[in-house]
Amino acid sequence: MYAQEDHSEHEIKGYVFERDARGDLQPLPGAHVFCPKEQKGGVTDATGAFVLHVHHPFPHPIIASFVGYEADTIVLKAAKPIQFVLEPITLDEVLVFDRQKSNAKSLIKAVNVEYISGAELQKAACCNLSESFETNPSVDVSFTDALTGAKQIQMLGLDGVYTQILFENMPLLRGLSASYGLGYLPGSWIESIQIAKGTGSVVNGFESLAGQINVELFKPQTADKLFWNTYLSSTGMIENNFVTSTQLKDNWRTAILGHYAYMGRSVDHNKDGFADDPETKRLTLLNRWEYSGFDNRHIAFGFRYLNERKLGGQLRGEDLTATLYGIDMKTNQAEAHSKTGFIFDKPATSLGIISSLRYHNQETLFGDHLYSGTQHSLYLNAIFQSNFGSDANSYKLGTSLYSDRYEETLDDHQLSRNDQTYGLFGEYQMKRGERFSGIIGLRADHNNQWGMWYSPRVHMRFNPLEDMVVRVSAGKAYRQANVLAENLSYFFSSRDLKMLNFEYDSLTQQVVEVPADYSDLTAEIAWNYGFNFTYNFYLIGKETSFNADFYQTDFVDQVIVDVEQGDQVRFYNLDGKSYSRSLQLDATFEPADGWEIKFAQKWNESRSTFDGVLKEVPFMPTSRQLYQVSYSTWQNKWKANITLQNIGSSRIPAKGDVAEEWSESFKMLSGQITRKFKRFDWYLGIENALNFTQENPIRGVDNPFGDEFDASMIWAPVMGRKIYSGIRISIND
Repeated sequence: MYAQEDHSEHEIKGYVFERDARGDLQPLPGAHVFCPKEQKGGVTDATGAFVLHVHHPFPHPIIASFVGYEADTIVLKAAKPIQFVLEPITLDEVLVFDRQKSNAKSLIKAVNVEYISGAELQKAACCNLSESFETNPSVDVSFTDALTGAKQIQMLGLDGVYTQILFENMPLLRGLSASYGLGYLPGSWIESIQIAKGTGSVVNGFESLAGQINVELFKPQTADKLFWNTYLSSTGMIENNFVTSTQLKDNWRTAILGHYAYMGRSVDHNKDGFADDPETKRLTLLNRWEYSGFDNRHIAFGFRYLNERKLGGQLRGEDLTATLYGIDMKTNQAEAHSKTGFIFDKPATSLGIISSLRYHNQETLFGDHLYSGTQHSLYLNAIFQSNFGSDANSYKLGTSLYSDRYEETLDDHQLSRNDQTYGLFGEYQMKRGERFSGIIGLRADHNNQWGMWYSPRVHMRFNPLEDMVVRVSAGKAYRQANVLAENLSYFFSSRDLKMLNFEYDSLTQQVVEVPADYSDLTAEIAWNYGFNFTYNFYLIGKETSFNADFYQTDFVDQVIVDVEQGDQVRFYNLDGKSYSRSLQLDATFEPADGWEIKFAQKWNESRSTFDGVLKEVPFMPTSRQLYQVSYSTWQNKWKANITLQNIGSSRIPAKGDVAEEWSESFKMLSGQITRKFKRFDWYLGIENALNFTQENPIRGVDNPFGDEFDASMIWAPVMGRKIYSGIRISIND
């Protein structure tokens, strides 16, 4: 959609021709020329000429037609002479090609959603889900610790645990997999990603404090007959991914998705004696099935298995008798999921039933500490949708169940919890013409520990112009923190675990610390408010888009993770304010065919009350900028892109003799070039091309079992420049 600044009258002139036997152009008198946007038309004269007068903003599609000839359409972006050459209808079909955008923001949905296609994911290595956002300004990628090589995301100025991450509207990263689960999903399996800012739909649950990320994987109906991707990096990481689909008899179709990653050695880039990128072995398999034998029913189910092991930590030096600080992480995950849909005779009426059953086990040995965690989860969601006579007024009703059993052990600390949350929800969607729509939803959930939770949510959309949209949203969300699994990296240090409450002592008339246990930690509750403005227009005749987002999250209750005292990791309930504000401005400009320039600027203000003092949240950059230039030749035979990110400073808590400080801002440069052949693609890329790394990322590195050791104070990469290459092969019938 595009816009013109004024609505004044414009004159469109042109000619309609045909070709004679010699191929020369000849006027075609009597041809009909029509503008559907204005509902105006005309007929060409003896010279083939026509004149139309239009008033609405550009662009204008102009259609030329004549009996016995193929109609032709030209989309005018400005008032200028045009020329049609109509071909006889007996000729072969004429195919018109255009480039599809790799990411886009909807102008017609009430929810602020950004769509990321597989083409956008291929601009970077995207070995796993955490790396799928390297070229996207809406989701920020940060660093977990200096030992495991894991990455995490941040959204709207909040840690990734506050973003609901779904797999085709089923829970993907939830519970014990929240911290390291982004690395479990291979990027080559991903068909597309949808990013929704603010509280999402009540249909998908009571969580989503900061937003929703929904990942669509290749399905039996959409997967290639055979797709294979192999990847090799300069650090020694080798990955192989494949997707294959097969049509079976009796309307069954199946797909198998596989992934294997192997890194046979640990890499110590900064020569501090600790591995920055650990030895890794990871195997993931997914088998999907679909049955299409019913006209009014859809059946799909699948099974997924993951096994991963990482070995890292301190490397053997010259002293062969020294006790090493080792890292040994073992993860096993198994899941079964299903979707069943029923379509009724009434238009737009259906019933969907979604279910998933998951087992997750993780054991981590680090230094002289041992963490073990097991999770059994059952998820059920039934959704009925219909309308009140037309699509202008539709609704969804449903019920859901979240059942989770956790068993966790960290040295002498044992935590166990059984969560049972039953929910009812309703959502009303309204449309008032083409310019206004809204979604009003309400959930009522009963948790076996916390009682009733009520989650109202509202999304409204208004289009002042055809290619301009303004959205507002507000909503309430809940989540239960898993403090050990979600903060395991803080224990890669000499810190002790401490859980406490704050109580008022009437004798001293002061607030004092009181020991607490896991059950004393409250559920997290927050309100989120958002505003979005998007405008697509033409700048010097070229397609351009501008987007502005502002979101604020206010916590009512929150579990504070306090590392302000260097010898402890303290968990306690919020006593004071906690909020996050995020403003993002971004623009995309296409200066010429095949070229795209993207710019984004983000400001974050995230603060929480730590021990009675309102402070900036640690390791949350106050600003970020992204600059990206992409180029592709016709039919994408060559594609290249370069991305520069400028990450602003963030607060770093004190530790031992090191006082509280602010990190320096730094730049991350990456790029990739791809050559497309008939049967395969070859790509070559670079990450962290400027070779920036955090200086001395591990505190007390000389004595890992001493009081000053800490590998969790990470605000920048610890791995330097990395070069990678790979091939992608696609085979279809």
